[in-house]
Amino acid sequence: MLVNKLSLMKRKIFAVEILRVLKRNYTYREISKIIDLPPSVLSRYINGHVIPSADKANMIIEAFSEKYVRDVLRSKVVDRNGAYDLTSVCYDTGLQQLIAKSVANEFELVKVDKILTAAVDGIPLAVQLGNELGVKAVVIAKGSKEVGVEEFLEEKAVFSPVLFKTFYIPKGSIKKDESVLIVDDIMRTGATVEAMVRLVERSRAKTVGIFTIFSVNNSAEKLKKKLGLKCKVLSFLNLS
Repeated sequence: MLVNKLSLMKRKIFAVEILRVLKRNYTYREISKIIDLPPSVLSRYINGHVIPSADKANMIIEAFSEKYVRDVLRSKVVDRNGAYDLTSVCYDTGLQQLIAKSVANEFELVKVDKILTAAVDGIPLAVQLGNELGVKAVVIAKGSKEVGVEEFLEEKAVFSPVLFKTFYIPKGSIKKDESVLIVDDIMRTGATVEAMVRLVERSRAKTVGIFTIFSVNNSAEKLKKKLGLKCKVLSFLNLS
């Protein structure tokens, strides 16, 4: 009962945080068009005079994720003839914090012990999300063996018949039966995330979710079907 109350209060506070972020860049009237609430009500929430109800909080969060986040992400992606430049997304700490809070709400009912991500662009988001979910650790799969670590688990991400990359994690960094959320900035072919899933399996743990900010040509859903994953797979924006 206490957990439910805390979860509900966190959602209400998150809704207010969203509005305050929006207020930095928009007028009350403009926010009203995004959230579909009267400016007078928005003002009371933003200034802390009233806390939104559970229904209003959910409406704010959903409108923010559906309208604002996707529009912002779309505006920040630079398409260089099919090669996407995500620099302005991967290193925007404010935006990553809001994304992490939104994702944490999506996975709030899922038990997550650890987060696994691939170096390097997925690290900032994974750490932010780890803080939001209160996980035990963020495990980073690297493209080379770390000096000082004796034993590793390794898996190859095969991008084409002649192009692959080997990822390594310290053996024991993910324990048996732990619940792991895999996080990455973008899923192009699914090869990297697929390698992460195999690392989780080799650790005798279980993948309980996959999150990527971007999915190219619905690769996230394609991977879920390919691997037969019974877990939540979430991408904020599909690029094609």
